[in-house]
Amino acid sequence: MKLLIDVGNTYCKYVTVQNETFSAITSIRTHYIDQLWLEKQFPLIEQCLVSNVSHDSLNSIVTSWCESNDINYCFIESEAERFNVQCAYDYPKTLGVDRWLGILGAEKLFPQQATLIVDTGTATTIDLLSSIGKHQGGWILPGIDLMFSSVLNNTKKVFAKPEKIEQIKFANNTSNAVNQANWAATLGCITSAINIAHKHYLQPNETLNVILTGGNAQQLSQLIDIEFIWIENLVFIGMNRY
Repeated sequence: MKLLIDVGNTYCKYVTVQNETFSAITSIRTHYIDQLWLEKQFPLIEQCLVSNVSHDSLNSIVTSWCESNDINYCFIESEAERFNVQCAYDYPKTLGVDRWLGILGAEKLFPQQATLIVDTGTATTIDLLSSIGKHQGGWILPGIDLMFSSVLNNTKKVFAKPEKIEQIKFANNTSNAVNQANWAATLGCITSAINIAHKHYLQPNETLNVILTGGNAQQLSQLIDIEFIWIENLVFIGMNRY
């Protein structure tokens, strides 16, 4: 059995994989993880794969646990090329590993198809993968919560609270105006990415898959008016290829 761990800024998400079947995604606050917790939770693990964007100390905890229990382990980093997928970055290790794994997951699911990967977490990232497996680059913008807090933290008379948005429209109060604008900005960025992909990167009449993933994907899926594929465990699909 494999254990796949995706370490984020605040939460750690993980799945187990047996016979290529994924468990449901579980999350835990990263600071709760120690060797004793790993021992209790995962007594049958034979291989452990980790992507870690923020907490180097966790690598030491996982290493000690794996070595104490003869578990094969690997800390994944972004690379120039893997599985015939090429990274666009001049310095591939500076590409967030979560983005890299999302790209690898997209290519696994849709080989030889142009794909736009939209990951909506703490930051919203957008990456374009060509039909020949070449990463064309991407964008990073603040996630919904970051945009919301940035407005409130840098103004004196804007008062708002997070709200569930059912459709994009102009607001008639300040709180709704902030919420509407955050989602509208995210949707506008995705629309721009699609237009630029078709204009500059795709062949005429070439189909572009749009994948939504990440913590805000469900909400975004209710607002977006283009065809998309929602894949909750995209990063883990990429990680499982290792």
